[in-house]
Amino acid sequence: MLFWILLALLATIIYFADKHYHNYWTRHGIFQKVPTFLLGAVSETILLNQSFGEFITNNYNKFKNSQKVCGLYFAYRPALIVNDPELVQDVMIRDFNSFHNRGILFNYDVDPLAAHLFNLDGQKWRDLRVKLSPTFTSGKLRTMFPTIRNCVKTLEDYMIKNVKSGDNVFNMRDLMARYTTNVISSVAFGIDNDCINETDNIFRKMGLKIFQVSLKQALIQVLFFFAPTLIVKAKIKLTPDDVEDFFMKIVKQTVDHREASKDNERKDFMQLMIQLKNQGYLSADKDDEESEKGSHGDVKKLTFNEVAAQAFLFFAAGFETSSSTMNFCLFELSRNPEKQKKVHEELDRVLKNVDINDITYEKLNELKYLECCIDEALRIYPILPALMRESTRDHKFSSSNLKIENKTPILIPVLGMQRDPEIYDNPMEFRPERFLNSPHGNGKVQGLFYVPFGDGPRNCIGARMGKLQTKLGLVAALSKFSYELADKKLLHTEIQFDPRQFILTPKQEVMYKISLRD
Repeated sequence: MLFWILLALLATIIYFADKHYHNYWTRHGIFQKVPTFLLGAVSETILLNQSFGEFITNNYNKFKNSQKVCGLYFAYRPALIVNDPELVQDVMIRDFNSFHNRGILFNYDVDPLAAHLFNLDGQKWRDLRVKLSPTFTSGKLRTMFPTIRNCVKTLEDYMIKNVKSGDNVFNMRDLMARYTTNVISSVAFGIDNDCINETDNIFRKMGLKIFQVSLKQALIQVLFFFAPTLIVKAKIKLTPDDVEDFFMKIVKQTVDHREASKDNERKDFMQLMIQLKNQGYLSADKDDEESEKGSHGDVKKLTFNEVAAQAFLFFAAGFETSSSTMNFCLFELSRNPEKQKKVHEELDRVLKNVDINDITYEKLNELKYLECCIDEALRIYPILPALMRESTRDHKFSSSNLKIENKTPILIPVLGMQRDPEIYDNPMEFRPERFLNSPHGNGKVQGLFYVPFGDGPRNCIGARMGKLQTKLGLVAALSKFSYELADKKLLHTEIQFDPRQFILTPKQEVMYKISLRD
């Protein structure tokens, strides 16, 4: 009898505790999605019924017209989806000082490669952002341009060889990932790889491993949303051990080799990191650093672990985002042959049969329609389908009566806004012309709604680099080749996304039939 009484008492406590924690948003006067026991309001994505980006998008579509914000719960952790573009602009730009953190927790002592710019918050992020910003100026990218162009030449030669031999059906997402791995390993580590011809190259294997979702990685992703402080307290690593060992070793070898002699220096990202490690500033920007460091003459230098973490971020973010963007762009050009024809005509007009080795940085910038195609692909398929911020203090939005507490997770529904028919006419139609005279694609509302690279002070620091290697890769892919989809059913169906991945990843492989242009 006592057992049943205690069991009933426990069930009552659990019931009222569940009701209390799942009424957080209601108590604060904010509309909330009805939560379920234990899982909160995210059962669809936890049970792998849909990707995280689609989950946020579905909630955006359901509540956007009635609610500027929508409360939900990761288990019992409250979070807020911001549905209104003007409030998005508040979060990312106007009220940035209240939302400059992403709220990504990690244990630096056990996971040094996780301490990179994307993850860091507060003053550590601000200091590192100031130091790294000069590494991605147009001047710095010009010095890296010849290295990237060499990788493009390898890509073009590989495609010509295979198409001429009759092997003309390609998985372009994989091929472009091998190309971008060549680029990043060269400019980030000074190592000339050939992942295009060597499919078992160690850099390609490590790149695949970073985004591989094992059972362990899936559990860590759940903890990341449900109980992030547990990741720190339990000393859980985000980075697999073999990936960490590989990148630490490669960075150590590269740094030691470069520092052994000035003859070993290269004009690339790693050389800039070594400057920040040894002197705390980039040589070209010394005067600015002098004015910042004051009378003490103390410039904080990067540690070796900080250099390794930034190189790891550059590699992981650089190869996957650009290769996926190129794949999505080619997918839409294959479904829209009239748009593909316009790209071919622009390439013929601007490059005039110029060999890939002779393309200049300036010539690349003349390819305006191709850039519009990239922008439109990023609109329909933003690689990060949702952005995260965390309030750094109690905050009241100036444009409404909305108040939120410190440490509140904020979710920006990028995929939802960029596919919203109230913002873009016929949003699923691939129409690059939207961007000919507009950086945001001629959206019809006020505020911030086109954010494939984020926006404001915490936008993607490597956006220029990503655009550069994407554009060059597409030049190689399209100058001499025409594309059609191998599976004709995809002409009239939308790509399904992998529910295991946070980034926007096709569930199925898209194969392309490629032919040499006349």
